[in-house]
Amino acid sequence: MNKEKLLQFLLEARTKTYAGDGGEATPVFSDSDQLEYNRGDYFYRDVYYSGKRKFMGIETIYYKEESVWSMSYFGSCNKESKEVYDFLKQALLKNWDSARTWKNVEWKKGSYKYVCRSDSKESIEKIIGTEEIFYKEQSVYQFFYGGGLIK
Repeated sequence: MNKEKLLQFLLEARTKTYAGDGGEATPVFSDSDQLEYNRGDYFYRDVYYSGKRKFMGIETIYYKEESVWSMSYFGSCNKESKEVYDFLKQALLKNWDSARTWKNVEWKKGSYKYVCRSDSKESIEKIIGTEEIFYKEQSVYQFFYGGGLIK
């Protein structure tokens, strides 16, 4: 498995699905949402559940129809606002090559600040971290993630 190609596909898939408002697919599980993206031998699936202000899900990448990488996540937003999620998508697109990996990111726009902190210094083999959005210095969104290579 070429880890660099896998990483580039993951980052591309994220920009084409949630952050890029694309990839909606018929959910495999009831009461869930699902996003998908494929290119060549790679296939990406993000299945998630949304509550009133909480959400959780799992991203999985398949290579030649075999699961090779996965990441689970859980988050909450205590400010019910389309603005927060619009800002999140902008932050993910602006930091597409480092957000939700093993790299640390800080990005600001207007009254919002995006902070992504990694708890690992690994590679695509193992990623663990948190993501947070602040509005006027007050935390309004939290996201916890962890995952890595399956095989």
